[in-house]
Amino acid sequence: MTTEEFIRDLCAAAGEDTEGVFLRGRREGWLEAEDELFATRSIARKNIARILHMYLLKVKKKPDLKNIDPAHELKDLYDCRICANHVAQIYCRGIMHARNLMRDGQFLWFDLEGESDDNEASEFIRRTLEI
Repeated sequence: MTTEEFIRDLCAAAGEDTEGVFLRGRREGWLEAEDELFATRSIARKNIARILHMYLLKVKKKPDLKNIDPAHELKDLYDCRICANHVAQIYCRGIMHARNLMRDGQFLWFDLEGESDDNEASEFIRRTLEI
């Protein structure tokens, strides 16, 4: 799924107009210029987390969770320090889950650079809009 497809799916699910979404999203503070610049690139999980977190903050007016301690179990949480709070907020709300890339039950990775399929991304949007 591309960044543009994800953003348009989010807007459509929320009942919002997709026309001019990049400009409107930046003005409202939930999108960044990179989202439009790289609109046709496959969206990374860290960017899904950022967009959903900022959408909750800026559009739905949901304050950040105070306790993000459960997110500290993610081995790659601080691999992207800019993304860390976005990932922690979305993870602690149960919107996105960890991936066990080792498949041995010992390591929990968020998989910051990984991709999500269309069904997974749609589920993240659904969970976000239920909050």
